[in-house]
Formats: sequence, C-alpha cells, structure tokens
Amino acid sequence: MKSRSEINLRLGLTNTAARSALVYRMLGAFLLAALLLAGGEGRSVSAGLEPPFPQGMNPEQVAGTIKANAQALKAFSYQQRMQLQLKGETKKVILSQISYDMNGNQQKTQLSEDPPADAPPPSGGRLKQRVVAKKTGEFKDMMNAIAALVKSYTELPPDQLQASLKQAAFSPGAGDMTGSVQIVMHNVIQSGDSMTIWIDRTAMLFRRAVIATTYEGNPVTTTANYAMLPTGQVYMAQAILTYPKKQVVVEIDNQNYQRSQ
Repeated sequence: MKSRSEINLRLGLTNTAARSALVYRMLGAFLLAALLLAGGEGRSVSAGLEPPFPQGMNPEQVAGTIKANAQALKAFSYQQRMQLQLKGETKKVILSQISYDMNGNQQKTQLSEDPPADAPPPSGGRLKQRVVAKKTGEFKDMMNAIAALVKSYTELPPDQLQASLKQAAFSPGAGDMTGSVQIVMHNVIQSGDSMTIWIDRTAMLFRRAVIATTYEGNPVTTTANYAMLPTGQVYMAQAILTYPKKQVVVEIDNQNYQRSQ
C-alpha cells in the first residue's frame, strides 16, 4: 500500500521554480489562446472563415480589444493561488503575488507554500526511497507531457488554426454564457478533440475557454473562466485542469487585483 508520503506533491514538483513553471505553462497561456482564436492572425484567418464571423463581431476588432485589455491588466498586481489535488486530497497549495515591471515583464513572488518545499523526506530504508524517487520521476514526466499537450493548443500555427476555424460551429451562448458567441472546433490536434471558446458580444472579450483532449488515450480537460474588474478589464479568474486517469486536478485562482501603476 502506498504511504501518504509516496503520493505527496513532491512527486514531480521537486522545487518551487519547477512547480510554478509547470502550472503557469499549462494554464497561464490562455491569454495567448485568446489572441490567436479571436483573430490574432486577423486578415489571414478571417478571410477563410466558413461560415463568417458572427455579424457585429469583426475578428480584427475583437483581436484589438483583447490586446488592449491585456495591456491594461499590466497596470494591476494580484494574488494567484495554485492548488493541486491528488485522489481527492489537496497535496499542495501555493500562493504567489503577481505584478509587472516598467517594461511589462511579469514578476512572481511566492508568498506561501503548504506543505513547505523543504518538508522532510519520507521515512524508510534505501529501497523504499528508491521506489519513491522512481514514482517522483514518473509523475514529473507525466505532468510535463500534459503541460506540453495543452500548450500545443494555445500555440497553433496559423494554417492549422485557419483550417480548424473553417470547420468551426458558431452559435449563441446559452445558460450562463447568454450574450456571448460560442465557437466550437473539433479535431484540432487529435482525432476526437475539441476546443470551445465563448466571446462576449458586448465587451468582445473572453468569457470561457475549454480544451478537451486526451493523453495516452485518457481524457484531459482544461477550463478557464473569465471575470470583469470594476474598472472594466476582463481577467482569467479561474483555470482548472483535470486528468481523471490519475485523479489529478490542478486549480488556479487569480484574485485581489489592485492597481499598481
């Protein structure tokens, strides 16, 4: 039977820098997805849309709005909470302060980590420690591979993006997405995958983005939800990655936005 220490978050998250890079790489890239999917390659993509972009939502205008929104967000600092759950149990919670310098470069300062990175290693003999080390490497490789998979959807080459958009289904958003345009693309990278985005008709900014794909034949889903600040900027409020095969859930919450510039 596996001990608690064997399934500790240290399986694959061996230091603070690696942990942050992994999570930010998986989920923080959604802004890049917004720029691409909403028309970051404006002329080349919109020219080939079949059917055309919904009336009143010019792709280049949406792209410009998203870029302006991203720039405006750099005037704020905020806190980011990352939580990793394994088999239904929270294994790690990291709280960081995010801000931007005068050149617009993101600055991250870790505020807390529970349990701490320097927690004592698991007890037991050398054989047990080697088993734990092996599992640590396997978990790290798996998470890195999933991170790379999700990232590939946010960095689609223009021609591949254009091909996906030509086959996309456009429809009015329903339920809590009322007032948005829903864009659904299938077979984007893998057969049977999908990428769905909702763009607000009024603000012309993201409200939600969902990637449904597979890793080694098993489902992986990443969902990002967006919210609006009182000052009118839209930000990624929450992002959740789930990998049911290993009962892994990674959640990021962005909160406490304060104008810093």
